[in-house]
Parts: sequence; C-alpha cells; structure tokens
Amino acid sequence: MIKITVRLLAVSVLCLISQQSLAVAYCALRDPTDAIHHFYPDLMKYEALDGTVDEAVRDHLSTKLANLHFDEFGTHTLYAVYGVKGAAGFVHARTEKGDFGLDELVWSLSPKLTIQGFRYQRTRSRHSAMIESPEFLLWLNGKGQEELTALLTPDGLRLALRPHFVEPEAESLAVTAIRSAIKTILVTQFVWGDTINTSTG
Repeated sequence: MIKITVRLLAVSVLCLISQQSLAVAYCALRDPTDAIHHFYPDLMKYEALDGTVDEAVRDHLSTKLANLHFDEFGTHTLYAVYGVKGAAGFVHARTEKGDFGLDELVWSLSPKLTIQGFRYQRTRSRHSAMIESPEFLLWLNGKGQEELTALLTPDGLRLALRPHFVEPEAESLAVTAIRSAIKTILVTQFVWGDTINTSTG
C-alpha cells in the first residue's frame, strides 16, 4: 500500500513538473523588446501592462473563433507604445503550435486594434518567409478582428480564398498566423480594454 502511494505521489509530481514546463515554454518566449523597436523605431517610450488570462478569456474567444484550443492561462503582458503624438500602438507576443514545435509570433496593433505589423521571433517552419513577405503583411495590415475572421472558412481551419502569394503547402501556416492575429486582438480587447481606452484617450 505504501509503495503504491509513493508511486502515485511520484507520478503526480512528474505531471506537475510537466505542466509547469509547458507553462514556461509558453511564457519564456514572450520578450518582444526587440520587436518594439522594430515596429516603432521612433518611439518615445513604452510600458508593460500585465493582465490575467483565465477561463473567462477562453470562453469569450470561443464565441468568436471556431475550433479554439486555448490553454495559455496566467499573467500575460501587453506593451503600450507612445510616440510624439501620444499612443502609437501595442505589441503583443503570442505562442502558437507551428509545423515543427512552438512558434513565437509578435504582433503590432494600432490604437484601434487593427493589424499594423507582424514578425516571427522564433519559428522552425520552412514557409515562414512567405508569411513574413510584404504581400502577406499587406494583406493583413489594417484589418480588425471581423475582417480577419472573414479570411477564414466558417470552421476557422482553412482560408476562405487562398491568394496567389500563399502556396498550397503553406496554407496551414497562413491560417495559424491569421488565427493568432484574431486571438491577439480579442485577448487585448477583453483583458486590457479599459486600460487601452484610458491610455489612448
């Protein structure tokens, strides 16, 4: 009986360590400092806004995005960027499941929460250059959550219409990027909405 109890305890500890390691994998990559200067080379300052992502956030996202698998609970950070004329935008880093492991995507949002820019901070996908191409970025820039959602099929798993600059074998990565953009906007609205309204005046 004692041996069984010890084994169960050991399994529980291993599971806990595994869960903590996964959480670290999702959070350790979230350091978009370089990206802030990449997106906003003339910034005056930026500040980190911490927010709590919990089940309520997941429930909200699930009403807006089909086939959602979201388990990034905990404290997340949004970066508010300011220029000479005030609020210039926001930067938020997200971790998504890529073709080969975890991809780190960094999004730049306008004060109105439309897409201003994007880049990979970490990826092992051979199609990432296509996703970072000027054509793809231009396709997404200026779009908000509803416009981005319209780029996908109703189930959210394919492109509604694949543009010529997205190769067939890269479609899944393009879908992942668009879904990431949608989640970025929705999480920003839900978690930091009041703070954003105050900071942007």
